[in-house]
Amino acid sequence: MLVVALAAAVAAPLTLTACGGGASEPQADAETAPEEQAQEAEPEEAPQSKYAVTIDGSTVTTDYEGNPAMIIDFSFTNNSDEATSFAVACSQKAFQNGVQLETAIVMDDLGNGYMAEIKPGATTQARLAFSLADESDVTVEVSELFSLYDTILAEATFSVA
Repeated sequence: MLVVALAAAVAAPLTLTACGGGASEPQADAETAPEEQAQEAEPEEAPQSKYAVTIDGSTVTTDYEGNPAMIIDFSFTNNSDEATSFAVACSQKAFQNGVQLETAIVMDDLGNGYMAEIKPGATTQARLAFSLADESDVTVEVSELFSLYDTILAEATFSVA
């Protein structure tokens, strides 16, 4: 019995030392090569979008109150497997001096291309109006509305003057 107690007393400190009583940095797996570790750290590449967008032009106009506004012309192609509209599929933003512009209500005919649902493979023209803050350039960006990657599908800059 004395031998068992003596063996337990000697083994206990060795067991605690082997377990590493404090917090320690995780060790690299001996079987994982440094190249594999580097690959795991790289960000995942964004998949190809289900939509194609071009920004085709702009027109300076006025809103219903007579304030300056800009109409932006877009082409939207639905390459997904389901019918959708430009309004539901994409986020359209315009900026002046780095500040996002508000949507404008204009008397010009904008058509129904923005809200129209289109079948897979079809293309439509869409027009949106934005209120201008001043006479500086307007930068327009379009991205997928629901995406994990925030990939810009189209971008263009237009002069107000």
